[in-house]
Amino acid sequence: MKVRKFKWIIALGVIALTASACGSNSATLTPPATRAATQTPWIIYVPVTTTPEPTILPLLPTAELKAAATRTPTRPVVVVKPTVIPTKPPVAPSAPVAKPTDPPACSIGTVTLKEPDDNALRRTRAVGVGGDTFRFIWDPPTSLQGEGDSQVGYKIEVSSKRGNFANGVTLYVSHNKYWRDRVVILDKPAVSTLAGGDSVKVTWFVTVIRTSGSFNDNDPTQGPPGIVTCGPPSPTRTINLEAFE
Repeated sequence: MKVRKFKWIIALGVIALTASACGSNSATLTPPATRAATQTPWIIYVPVTTTPEPTILPLLPTAELKAAATRTPTRPVVVVKPTVIPTKPPVAPSAPVAKPTDPPACSIGTVTLKEPDDNALRRTRAVGVGGDTFRFIWDPPTSLQGEGDSQVGYKIEVSSKRGNFANGVTLYVSHNKYWRDRVVILDKPAVSTLAGGDSVKVTWFVTVIRTSGSFNDNDPTQGPPGIVTCGPPSPTRTINLEAFE
């Protein structure tokens, strides 16, 4: 209680002093125009220190950050020129090559072999040329009696074989020539070639043929063009060719 009274006494004293001060100041104030500066103003410098704030980069939106991270550098556009295939002038179709016409199929028959007999013996030199010739004789089919078609003839196939050795020759003779000569002869040099320097077995048979051309009667080893058979081959016969010194 005493403390409270004391506080009120102090407050009243402060009010009284304030009122007296205000009254004395109003009586002694000098008009602003005639007042002389009799007192130096006090300037109080308050040091102010400013701490620089850290530089913070502005944050981009999340969408912009993802776009910036995934953006690929653009490449220059390369213009691809279309490949120009040079055009070739049209080539005129070549004229078809004429093929030799094959003779029509024929059915004449089979010859009948006469000489040499089957397993006949013939001799030739082992070295050089000498010895026997081969004389081939047969009877033509009954439909080929007398001279006739010049494109019909015979093919005589002769071959030899001994172990790994083999040789042979084929002869072509027109029917008209055979009808005149009635024999086909294989000469001594050809027989020696079949032997090959030693004894050998030789087989032979004859087939009737027709050609689209003509036979070379001067060289029976030359085959004519367009050969077709006109019947089954004859039975095969064997010649025992013996080589001697």
